Amino acid sequence: MKLIPDSKFLKVKYIPNYISLFRLLLIFPIIYLLEFNHLKYIWILLIIAGIADYLDGFIARKLNFKSTFGAIIDPLSDKVLILIPMIWLSIKEIIPYWSLSILLIREFIISALRITKRSGIPAIRSAKYKTFFQFISLIILFSPFDKEIFIEFGMIFYWISFILSIFSLLIYLRIK
Repeated sequence: MKLIPDSKFLKVKYIPNYISLFRLLLIFPIIYLLEFNHLKYIWILLIIAGIADYLDGFIARKLNFKSTFGAIIDPLSDKVLILIPMIWLSIKEIIPYWSLSILLIREFIISALRITKRSGIPAIRSAKYKTFFQFISLIILFSPFDKEIFIEFGMIFYWISFILSIFSLLIYLRIK
């Protein structure tokens, strides 16, 4: 019986966590680019972040890998990568401040619920859809294509994600 697991296995096993950390680190160039209105590059980074989010979940499911660190870093990466650009959109008066305030309150409540559970609360399906629609809305709203239709579609996806945010919060509160 080995006391130390095979290091090759450990490296592969932790790939989802490395991807989540990478996503979290993407926020620094995004913040810098937001400061100087380089929307085209933010758009590219948001696409990369969305693909990375899908990949880390896919790989974690394939490897059947769950960790306490992953349960913390994955939703944290999602929240930061979504809320920072949304705050900027609210400052630019593209999305309403009141709706962003509700989203922030929702995220604080969900985070508090997860902290109170020893193993965390797994993401429910409607929350996963919420995150998907939030990423899509951001990708569309930060699109380098200067057409009014993109803002309209981005806002449609934003409001879908907003409704899913409220719906999933109610489900989480019922679970608790």
